[in-house]
Amino acid sequence: MSRERSMVPAPEFRSYYGRPILKEPVWKTPDVPVYLFVGGLAGASAVLAEGAAATGRPGLEKVARVAAAGGAAAGTVALVHDLGRPERFLNMLRVFKTT
Repeated sequence: MSRERSMVPAPEFRSYYGRPILKEPVWKTPDVPVYLFVGGLAGASAVLAEGAAATGRPGLEKVARVAAAGGAAAGTVALVHDLGRPERFLNMLRVFKTT
């Protein structure tokens, strides 16, 4: 049996006014993480396809380009679903901000 005991009291986590420390996300749970993840995979696949093209690997290039196109399409579908109406997505494409 150990004679050691903690010298520091156990921490007590609380926030002001009993509110949670982090706010709940306002976006739909499956849509936003899906299009961010799939969009990242699509971007990585596009870079991989360019690397395969530069090093002369046509099989890998074709697979990576198909994966990039499929990921971009799936991410677009998830984004449109999250926005609620396709007009909002089209408005996003129309607006260009230099900042």
